Amino acid sequence: MAEKAKQSEALTAIGKLFEQKRKALGKQYKSREQFIYNRSDELFGSEDWISLRHLYNIEHGKNWISIEKLIMLADALEEDPVDLFNKIVTIYRSSKS
Repeated sequence: MAEKAKQSEALTAIGKLFEQKRKALGKQYKSREQFIYNRSDELFGSEDWISLRHLYNIEHGKNWISIEKLIMLADALEEDPVDLFNKIVTIYRSSKS
């Protein structure tokens, strides 16, 4: 059986940032399912904008996020995408020091 690759500390910290910001929006956004569903209705015209699995993987540091999804997630988190990206860069760089 193949050995599992070590998970990136930076990705884990970035995922925790996203999760904290989601939960800080209020109890109606505590679960990923409700967050995705509510934000779909509120911001994205009831269109699918992110899958539950993808958000889970991002929040658990298993996946990088694309620029497109970062912008959409920033909107859903009520964050400026540039400010959010700067926080991501800071976390990433601090994990490499």
